[in-house]
Amino acid sequence: MFASKLAFVLFLSAVIAFSTTAEASPPVDLDQIRVQQQKIRADAIASKGRYANMPASKRDELLEKQNGLLQLIEGKTSESELNDKKKLELFNALEWIEAAINNAEDERVICKTEKPTGSNRAQKVCRTVAQIRLEREASERAVGRRAVCSTGEMCAGK
Repeated sequence: MFASKLAFVLFLSAVIAFSTTAEASPPVDLDQIRVQQQKIRADAIASKGRYANMPASKRDELLEKQNGLLQLIEGKTSESELNDKKKLELFNALEWIEAAINNAEDERVICKTEKPTGSNRAQKVCRTVAQIRLEREASERAVGRRAVCSTGEMCAGK
């Protein structure tokens, strides 16, 4: 049990490292992902080990996420067969599954492609769920702070 958990963590670490490094890295073996996901699926369905106390709704969500991941890599043997958008989907799905299994939602990394203001060149940007929440909360606080006129009332148009 511990050995399979360790293998899973090491494997996902390799996927994460690959996703954030230069293109010169070797592609991820999708067959290894399939094997690992089948093991997770079998244990989750049987409610074995770490899945014994997992709520049914979370287990269903996990199985649904796996279905999408397996569909994404169906018929492919290497990550190099995926376009950049599909690679991000693969990474995000694996991150979601890992976070669900380890009850570590705030540590889950989400990557997406963004175009910085003033640029037409898209960049891959990765943030943890906690970072995204903090940025959203800061934005909401900033929007909530409106200019106050000298009369103490909200200024129109500000």
